[in-house]
Amino acid sequence: MYDQPLFFFDVMAVVMMFVLAYLSKRVGEARYAGRDKPYYLLFFLTAGTIVAASGLETIPRSLSFGFITTVTGSLRFAASAIAFAVAFRYWSWLFAEFSKK
Repeated sequence: MYDQPLFFFDVMAVVMMFVLAYLSKRVGEARYAGRDKPYYLLFFLTAGTIVAASGLETIPRSLSFGFITTVTGSLRFAASAIAFAVAFRYWSWLFAEFSKK
């Protein structure tokens, strides 16, 4: 059975990935002036991974394997870890600015 709060979490996470991708692209262009690799594209990969995990959970239990919840949870965790690393790459300067006060 597909959990409705988990669906809303997935939608929120995908929207957040798109917003972070847009903002990180702008920050990367301003800070690195095109000299850096476009790591922000990994946000789109993580959003797709979350959509795939959400889609896997819509398969009826009678047709899927018993460990599908472990697989989808692992996909969500991996996507979140990658997104965190990419966000830290672009937004780590905020910690330095905050600690100057």
